[in-house]
Amino acid sequence: MADSPVAGSSRAMAVKYKVAFYVAAWLAALFATDPSCSLWALAYMFPIGLAAFINVHWGNDGGWGVYAACVGIYLVHAYFYFRSREKRSTLLLLAVLIVLLVCNISGCHNMFPGH
Repeated sequence: MADSPVAGSSRAMAVKYKVAFYVAAWLAALFATDPSCSLWALAYMFPIGLAAFINVHWGNDGGWGVYAACVGIYLVHAYFYFRSREKRSTLLLLAVLIVLLVCNISGCHNMFPGH
């Protein structure tokens, strides 16, 4: 049974590839948010764009609770992403990260419409 083609198709992805994909997704999202790098001093506030995607008021005036909730979403996602054992679930969680980051980029652009 261990030699069946189905059993080998869901092998785990190497940790170095997981880290590389994760870092690449975050760096691409940060550069997509601010290609001019003029706001990189505010990069630590990037997760708040997720709240701004839902409601711009939350992103601009939500406070530390909203910020902590947004960071928490990414931390919970990272926990499941790096603990995933099968290649399929890892790629699915990478796709979820990309969707979250695209929403985050959109929220950041809503917060700074003139920039």
